[in-house]
Parts: sequence; structure tokens; C-alpha cells
Amino acid sequence: MKNKRSVELRKWPGPDDTFFLIFHDKKSQNNKNRQERKGGVGLLKTGSLFKMERMKFQRVSLQEINLEEKKFCLSPLVEFESLKVSIGRVGLLVPPLVKPEKEALILISGWRRVLACRDLSLTTIPVLLVPEEMSDLDLLIKAIEENLTTRPLSLAEKAEAIYKLNLFGLSPERIMADYFSRFALPLKKEYFLLLIKVAGQGQEKLKRFLHGAEISLEALELFLSFSTLAQEKLMPFLQAVTYSRRREIIENLYEISLREGRAIDNLLELQEIKSILERNELSFRSRGEALSDWLKKRRYPLLTSWEAEIKKTLKELAWPKEVKLLYDPTFESPEFEISFSFRNLSQFLARLDELKAIAQKPGFQRLFRRSLEE
Repeated sequence: MKNKRSVELRKWPGPDDTFFLIFHDKKSQNNKNRQERKGGVGLLKTGSLFKMERMKFQRVSLQEINLEEKKFCLSPLVEFESLKVSIGRVGLLVPPLVKPEKEALILISGWRRVLACRDLSLTTIPVLLVPEEMSDLDLLIKAIEENLTTRPLSLAEKAEAIYKLNLFGLSPERIMADYFSRFALPLKKEYFLLLIKVAGQGQEKLKRFLHGAEISLEALELFLSFSTLAQEKLMPFLQAVTYSRRREIIENLYEISLREGRAIDNLLELQEIKSILERNELSFRSRGEALSDWLKKRRYPLLTSWEAEIKKTLKELAWPKEVKLLYDPTFESPEFEISFSFRNLSQFLARLDELKAIAQKPGFQRLFRRSLEE
């Protein structure tokens, strides 16, 4: 089981207003052999992940925080509406981390909190000032760790984290070794380069799309080969459909483009596709699913014809909905499987009799055809 981590804020023992963060490894927290740290009051060692930094607690004006400087921000779209109600009721309970820089304060973590406070017209907020001597790399690592303790990162945030870790001096090998497993990414150099490209090319619409939609890295690589215009035209429909349909739309567009020698932009101008995408009375999801079905038929005309024939045959046979008929979607295997549930012997025998009666119908043999002319 993977270790989970949490962050704890504590006041430094003594009269000054100094605070520190403790990063806990929960596995080591549960270790009965925890020892009290020398020289500290009530501080515990928590294994190899124990880390402590001294910070100053201070109340500052929101105007002192330079929100234009986003070198520690990972998310392309910071959603803070859900926090406004909480902060409006009880105030800001967890101070954001900031660093003094160029006569202003740079936000390290806590973007949602700060933007919610600004939207609530608060003038001052509590913050934790990190030591000025801390490097940008160390501060970025803090921001990443704080995010990882609260929620999974989106693909856009993973790309941004990887890009900035590399920008601030961490080698590709170290990034892959330290972060790819924690980001649930395959340990391949090609994916490191792919995500560097996503974060580095600066297309905000693409980043926002990848922040809100999950997509496989293989499909993402194909999607990046599309023109910016084609990407942006497809984004609202891809965002609305399921993960598998999203992948199929991208892969089928790419393969049809190769087979027919057409650019993706030209494919999207086909009247059949335009008539699907421009049906504004339908939802993006409905249009995205219709596009997926059309592309599948275009790429696999024979397979889709066979599939339609099987569905038609099952309808004519009055095939019971309670009995699942499974077959190879590529029709490479001639085998079928059926499955159904039953509670007792009589239900089982009744279902067998029903299937036997269906098998006696003339149309049943059409299920075993592998040619539409048969």
C-alpha cells in the first residue's frame, strides 16, 4: 500500500511568531517506535520524510501579493467559488505560503484561498512568510507536495509541475525517478518530453482542456499532431464525452486522416461532420457521441455493418435483455459467449428453454455469418 502524506502547521516553541510545517509520512506516524526530537517540545521524528522549515506568521494587505507572478502556480484554471462560502463564514483558517521578492510578495501555494479572499473584498489576510534564502526549486517542491496531500493532479498540472521542476534545475532523470510514479505516469522519456511540450508551448486553451478532461498519453500525443484550430474545434465535444470515446475520436480521426490522405482540418469540414457538430439544439455530449459513431463507421465500415446486422438480428429474434450476448468487437474470433443470472433450478431451466426456442428460429443462423452477402 502506498504511503499517504499529510501536512501539519505548528508554532515554534518560544515567544516569537514563528511557524513551521511538518510533512508526515502516515506509515511512519503509526510506528510505535516514534521518538521525541532532541531540543524540541513535543516534536516527533516521522521517518525519512520528516521535514521542517521555519516561517513567519504575518497579516498582510492583499495588494502586497503579486498575483501576476505565477511561477509556483500549477493549475491553468483556479476554481475558488466553493471556498467563498466557507471563508465568508469563518475566515481564512489556513494561511497561504508567500515569499518576499522585488518589494512584493510572491504566492507559493494557496491560490484558491487568496482569490476567494479577493473576491470577498477582504483587505488583509494571514500568511506564512518563507525564508528569503529558499530557492525557487525548494519552494516549487513545497507547492507540489501541498497539492499532492489534498487531491490528485490533473494532467495539465502534472505537465506544469514537470516543466517547472526542469526549468528550476532538476534533471529529467531525477524528475522521472522522483515524481512519475507519484503522478501515476509511465516511466518513459517520451512522455517526459510530451508533457514538457504541453506545458512549454503556452496554449492556455489546451491546458484548460487537459485540466478538465482525462486523456491517455497515447491519445494526447496524437491530439498534439492536430492543428491548433482543429484542437480547439474538438475540445468542447471531447470534454463532454467519456474517457473511452475521447480516445476513440482522436485515434479514429488520426487513422482516417492517414488512410485517406486528408488533413484533420479538411476532415472536420466534411458536410457529414459539420452537420453533426453544428446541431446546436443538441448537447455537446450528444454531438460528441454522434461524431464518435460516425468516425467509427468511416474507419471500420465492414465492422460497423456487421455490428448493425447483429443488433438487427437480435431485435428480430426478441432476444431477452436479461441474457448478455458477448462477441469479439473486431469479429476476428468466431466465438460467442452468453451470460445470465438465475436464483434456482427452475429459473435456470426456464432460461435454457427460452434460448432453445430462439435457436430454432430461422434468423438465428444469421448470427454466425461473417459476410453480409451470405
